[in-house]
Amino acid sequence: PSASLFRIIRLIKITRLLRVLQNDVFKDLLSMIQGILGGMATLAWSMVLFGLVIYIIALLFREFFGRKEKENVYDFFNSVPRSMFTTFRCSFGDCSTNGGVPIFEHVHESYGGAASIFYCLFVFGVTIGIFNVISAIFVENTIAVAAALATDEKRHRLQDPKRWNSTITSLVRYMVEISARHKVPGRLSDCVDEIYHVDVHCGVIDEMIKYPEVQALLDDLDIDREDHIHLSELLDPDNGGTIGVCDVIDGLRRLRGEPRRSDIVNINMMVRALQVLTSELSTKIEDIHGLMFSYRNSRRSSE
Repeated sequence: PSASLFRIIRLIKITRLLRVLQNDVFKDLLSMIQGILGGMATLAWSMVLFGLVIYIIALLFREFFGRKEKENVYDFFNSVPRSMFTTFRCSFGDCSTNGGVPIFEHVHESYGGAASIFYCLFVFGVTIGIFNVISAIFVENTIAVAAALATDEKRHRLQDPKRWNSTITSLVRYMVEISARHKVPGRLSDCVDEIYHVDVHCGVIDEMIKYPEVQALLDDLDIDREDHIHLSELLDPDNGGTIGVCDVIDGLRRLRGEPRRSDIVNINMMVRALQVLTSELSTKIEDIHGLMFSYRNSRRSSE
């Protein structure tokens, strides 16, 4: 029983820790952790690539500097594993002997300038080439993973019916309270029929937007801040100066999230449908005009 109680206490502590991590203060920390975890595959392949380069260069160093017993040189390249370790150290700038003297100073004295040039090319290629490429790809994948996680979180937020219902209820309540013409006593759920027929002046929407609480509710619905000041114009479909509750709800639903390609395609299809109807209407008007012209000519000829 004591062991079971201890497990329950540990579980409660973990649950509290998870709740604390959900705070906005730790949002950046969680994003970094998720990004690093998402880039682990890239990091693993980077290790493989770097290890392959180190192995090839270590073989060359072993053949060039590990065959003859030169002081302060041979001991660092006398086998492939030792040569790989020395090459790894040199690629990160730690290329010195136990006494603190750079290894390739002794290499230059023993093997001449060609060996120094080869070492310089190696350091330049690894530092400027491989490290930068690995860093760029790792950062790119980390950012892509973070963006994908943010998009997934936003999609879940947009598809959350509880968030939508509670936020819309609060917005409708603010709209009714600010409007001088409408008063809804009690809970909104008890006055659904009255609220359905409520229409307010556009000035009510403009006044409502000035409240920080309303702005926070609109932000919670992922409605762009730049659309807040134009909300009364966007929600007035017939430009009649008044806005119904149904128009408010439908308009806010369409304003949520980022602009989508489907919105443009939908408008394009509607314009094409209107174009066809306009063309048919123009044809019928021309036919009617022709009939009227023929009828007038026939009347004139009969007279």
